[in-house]
Amino acid sequence: MKTSLVILITRLLALAFFLSIAGSANAKDINDDIYGLWKIKSIMGGGISSLSEHKARLYIGKIVIINADKFVFNGKTCLHPPYSRSVDDVDKYFDREWRADVTDTPLPNPVTIIDAKCNFLYPIRKNHIMIAEEGVFFEAVRIKK
Repeated sequence: MKTSLVILITRLLALAFFLSIAGSANAKDINDDIYGLWKIKSIMGGGISSLSEHKARLYIGKIVIINADKFVFNGKTCLHPPYSRSVDDVDKYFDREWRADVTDTPLPNPVTIIDAKCNFLYPIRKNHIMIAEEGVFFEAVRIKK
């Protein structure tokens, strides 16, 4: 009787182990929507900024790398960014945090705010994000996942 009980417990533990592996392999990373290689497409606006319009235009065409280990943009690398997320009313958030009017932008309401430690990211729609850099808002498009 003890032997069959030990075998049953062993099999149940093995089953639980394999199910946990299968579950973690299928678990989706919440940041899959932002990971990848991105390219700055345009200037979407801005708040209080230290960048001139001329300097801001030089960002267009630059590459942004976003992955779990680093965020790379404009010659800066942020290692182990937290990518912490919050949600807020789009107009209230941008007025409070940036003193900016974003009514003419395609940002969803409510807006998702992603803190990458050295920049803030705002998903617009699939394969499109807005990146805040020195008070200027840039639209980036994903060029590779």
